[in-house]
Amino acid sequence: MELIGTDHLKQEVYRLISQSFIHLDDSDRQLMGRFGLRTTQYWALVHLDDAEGRSLSELAHLLICDKSYVTSIVDKLEETGLAERKRGKAGDRRYTRVVLTDQGRQLRLAVISAREHLVATRLHALQSQTLHQLHNSLQQLADALQAQFEQNEVDNFIENSIEHSQTPF
Repeated sequence: MELIGTDHLKQEVYRLISQSFIHLDDSDRQLMGRFGLRTTQYWALVHLDDAEGRSLSELAHLLICDKSYVTSIVDKLEETGLAERKRGKAGDRRYTRVVLTDQGRQLRLAVISAREHLVATRLHALQSQTLHQLHNSLQQLADALQAQFEQNEVDNFIENSIEHSQTPF
């Protein structure tokens, strides 16, 4: 096997991760569509696992999006009878939480089960040892990316990348 320079290897790894994500995300999108959901609605259902529900701010944080976008997701879940807004704990009106209805909990279980089966089927081609190695490598990457996010480094990385490109705007 030909040795690849580190910078080129990083670009190739990023390309492969992106390509894999696109394929996996597309199958998720198609699966969720069969259940009448968008992918973001699915992830909201996944995160609404607590009987006490979650606030819109909590959901926004978990879905890595702004609160106004979460509001539209929750509106759609309410329209379809999958979730409802309730007052905060002990009736606190300053705090609104989102909880799943019985129909929402049933759909949540069904779609999670279907997705788990889809994932197992899509990754069936990888042997156990390869899966363990990939898991460890991706966990290291996920931890590093999460740390960059939490330390607000991403904006600086983007600005430095733009400056490095030396492309006039």
